[in-house]
Amino acid sequence: MKICYLILAHNNFKHLNRLIEALDDTAGSFYIHIDKKTKQEYIPPIENATVIPTRIDINWGGFAMVEATLALMEYGVAHSADADYYILISGVDYPIRPKSFLYNLLEKGKEYIDIAPVPVPFKPEERYEYYYFDYDRRNLKYYNPLFLTEVLLKKLRIKRKPPFKVYAGTQWFALTQACVRYILKTVDEDRNYIDFFRHTLVPDEAFFQTIIGNSPFLSRTVSSLTYTDWEVPVPPANIENRHIEFLKSHIEFNDEYGKRYPYFARKLNDDSGDVLLKIRKELWN
Repeated sequence: MKICYLILAHNNFKHLNRLIEALDDTAGSFYIHIDKKTKQEYIPPIENATVIPTRIDINWGGFAMVEATLALMEYGVAHSADADYYILISGVDYPIRPKSFLYNLLEKGKEYIDIAPVPVPFKPEERYEYYYFDYDRRNLKYYNPLFLTEVLLKKLRIKRKPPFKVYAGTQWFALTQACVRYILKTVDEDRNYIDFFRHTLVPDEAFFQTIIGNSPFLSRTVSSLTYTDWEVPVPPANIENRHIEFLKSHIEFNDEYGKRYPYFARKLNDDSGDVLLKIRKELWN
């Protein structure tokens, strides 16, 4: 089983090294996108990990996240063309099971991505009905012309009609080579997906799902492999010792996307060393 890991990162490089070292094996490869805003230089800890030359300035909720993911996918297919799976994770993920757990799941040949027809909980239809633009929403200035344009278009109730059925889910996935090549071919041949989702809010949670949802690969989809705790005032929660008991007793659990078998947990950081020790001791074994 050859796995190509596609990693979106912008900080916590100490943890990123620990993540790569935990996943590394003789058949794996790693391609990392570093946000263009990041000033700190990052040097991967192993030879089979590469920072891709494309660097995109990513804003939360904007289309640049899709562009960065596509850049990783294109680079991964070009440089690890024989990979069985391409797995998209963030630089603050970490495996919570032994590698055999992952390999056993991937042997089933499924597409591991959260996917459901819109409306989906916490992903309202208005994300796909109105016009949105790519700007820094977390440091919003109310005189921002793109923000003001969004407000005006909503007041005028100017809506869009998608040219396809829209599906949504969470961002992270583990997809077969055939599915990844299908996505890249579709993006290259059908501009409707880019044209529509360029003006969508949080398009990275619907762009890939919609391509797959309107393809023969839909019947092969199951829930993604990433566990995230959203039940905090400012989500997602950092993985702490309190999560260990839950993950120990929930090797599988159900959510709105079906039965989930988590292999990764998100999120951790450079100061999570003690939690990682407990994960390796109590969950890997």
